[in-house]
Amino acid sequence: MRKVFKKIICVCAAAVMSASTFAVSACGGVYNSPALEGDISGTVSSNGGFAVEKGQYVYYINGKQTNTADNTFGKVETGAIMRISKTDLAARNYAETQTVVPEIVHSGNTNGGLFIHGDYIYYSSPSAEKNSDGEIQNSNIVFKRAKLDGTEVMKDYFAQYTNNAIEYRYVLGEDNVVYLVYVANGENLYGTAYTNIHSVNTETGVDTVLAYNVDSVMFDKTKLNNPRIYYTMKVTDFVLNKTYSNYNQVYTVTADATTPNEYDFSDVKDYDAEKDPLYINCGTLVLDGIGMIDGNLNLTQFNAKELETEKLERSPYTYTLSNYENGTLFYTRVSTNNKTAMLFAADEDEVLLKDGHKPAKDNPSTEDNLVVDGSNAENYTYIFDDETLTGAFIASDNGLIKAAVENGKLLTEIDNVNTFYLTVGGKPTVLFTQKHGDKNYQRNYLYYSEANSGANGYVIKRFCYDGTYADYNKLSVGDDVNEFTPVRVLDLDCSSDWYKPEMFDGQIIFSSQTKNMTEYSSDTANYSHIMVCDLRADGSVMTNVQIDALNERYEKITEKIDEVDETTYENLKNAYRYAFFTGDGEYIDELIQAYVEINDEDEEKFWSKASVEKFKQFVAAEGDWNDFSKSVKVNGKEVKENQRDYYYALLGTMTEDNAEAYDKYMKDTYLQAWPESDETWFESLSTGAKVGFLIGVIGGSLVLIGTGVIVTLVILRKRKSKLPKYTKKRIKVDTTDDKSVDVYSTEE
Repeated sequence: MRKVFKKIICVCAAAVMSASTFAVSACGGVYNSPALEGDISGTVSSNGGFAVEKGQYVYYINGKQTNTADNTFGKVETGAIMRISKTDLAARNYAETQTVVPEIVHSGNTNGGLFIHGDYIYYSSPSAEKNSDGEIQNSNIVFKRAKLDGTEVMKDYFAQYTNNAIEYRYVLGEDNVVYLVYVANGENLYGTAYTNIHSVNTETGVDTVLAYNVDSVMFDKTKLNNPRIYYTMKVTDFVLNKTYSNYNQVYTVTADATTPNEYDFSDVKDYDAEKDPLYINCGTLVLDGIGMIDGNLNLTQFNAKELETEKLERSPYTYTLSNYENGTLFYTRVSTNNKTAMLFAADEDEVLLKDGHKPAKDNPSTEDNLVVDGSNAENYTYIFDDETLTGAFIASDNGLIKAAVENGKLLTEIDNVNTFYLTVGGKPTVLFTQKHGDKNYQRNYLYYSEANSGANGYVIKRFCYDGTYADYNKLSVGDDVNEFTPVRVLDLDCSSDWYKPEMFDGQIIFSSQTKNMTEYSSDTANYSHIMVCDLRADGSVMTNVQIDALNERYEKITEKIDEVDETTYENLKNAYRYAFFTGDGEYIDELIQAYVEINDEDEEKFWSKASVEKFKQFVAAEGDWNDFSKSVKVNGKEVKENQRDYYYALLGTMTEDNAEAYDKYMKDTYLQAWPESDETWFESLSTGAKVGFLIGVIGGSLVLIGTGVIVTLVILRKRKSKLPKYTKKRIKVDTTDDKSVDVYSTEE
């Protein structure tokens, strides 16, 4: 009888593919764009974020974009998949990027992003399909792939779902096949909405339900392409129609699982496997919370098999998954007798997946907890030395705590020996960790953000975290900056509702919310651009002392600009700011010339001769600004220390519309408006007179286009002319309003 029902369940699992709100399509053709040149071979790192490195290239999502933006293939720039060679990245040739996939990459869940397997990049995108009313279904999410050279971009998709915030991963199974794994929340397959785990074989298009009606799901937090998943499920006695609320179970499954476990429902009244299979589970039971078998708990076919011959002498357990990384599952556990959420750490190879492991009997004793009260475990970021758990960072409202592991216990109480504050201030958010140093000696660095920093999103701070309490105690080490002193990286400001910043070869790539990058358009609240900050110096990543010195140089520019005496040098302060952000030292000449020739204004209307000379010195980093003459090449041009691109710059280029909007915003914010000429004698003529005049001079330099429209080159010639010579020796006092906009915020 069991074999019969096993067959029925397998059929039901396969049938889910057509019954689900998830649609599968693997035969829609591809966009065959011309192949990008370059070697696409090599190893992959950083899978799953918004930027992934493979071989000679870094592939990245070109900025945060909304799902409602135009997603017509070939028209997308912001939100598209781009790449830059590591050679150009190292040389700061940031504009030398290439479009790989010109469509929007978007997900409402940023725990998964770009994945590279083999020669293909896998991603998610808003659906461009239309419903029967002609409405674009961009609230749906579709899953696709493209070749790394920009060819073979799928026109259709592996799968589509109605909720673009679902959590997903693209993982490689043991069969060397790429699987899309996703968690379908509120999915109604058989009349009731449940949370279900799916796996799509990207070669065959088959969608398999790995587990039906689960409670919570835990993917690997650090190795995002790990095919193993852990999840919790309640236990239901379908004969008695009773679901137990005082305990649950933990299962694990891999993406390539295809065969559901065998269960017998022959005693269930009116059971129809095709209409409602009741229970689908391809996973392995690793923790069973069932307690003493008595009148309130019945042993079901879903419980651990050892209980058929062995008895338990404990109360039931309820598990809550906390974290999964580095082969270790972290979970909290409460019982009917002990409501304290004890935190445990289980090594999957040594415990959970080890041959002979008993899910019920081998539950750890209460004395084997990692932390007695793990109710705060969501604030833990674990520290491993290779495969060994050595401690954790604990994010508190007062700062970041480093706690050590000793004798199998995470010591969370502050003792200023094993556990102590690394930082004091707002609540921190861990961004990423990196090793820096030469091949002979490397230190571990933590990059983090801090609440109440005054930024739009994440700031970026850094320090070495492998010191002792004395290294972080200012009373002991004084106020001098060292590797254990938290330093902020310039005024970097990163989107906190998108993917976290990433680092490649000493350069931080981030979704920018820095000054002027979000203010120039009302639409920029919905998207952002990618910028890059180079922290290399002398062939390696800067030390904290060097970063602190870089910050001082950056701040000194602001201080020097703020010292400008505007009663003497009119409008110069904002002109400096404009040049600092844009690097444009020519527009002011054009603007002055326009006022002289279009409005017949005094050439010193807005800037005195002395102000203009000061401005030229700033642009050339000469005279008063000679101290900032050090330069680096960015996009093939020499960029001085008194320009923002010296410190961090746009990765790639803006769209034409965005570039125009940004240019206009910068000029409107820091400079005077372009002059508008008064009505000329020609414009005052009637239409008939204009036509007569044009006919009379058609053989000359005027050309008629359409009706009553002429094109002249007068204004263009004026804008390109050189600044007229100054004849007046006086310095004009400026009475215009100053538009004060800080270049740099010193808020921490």
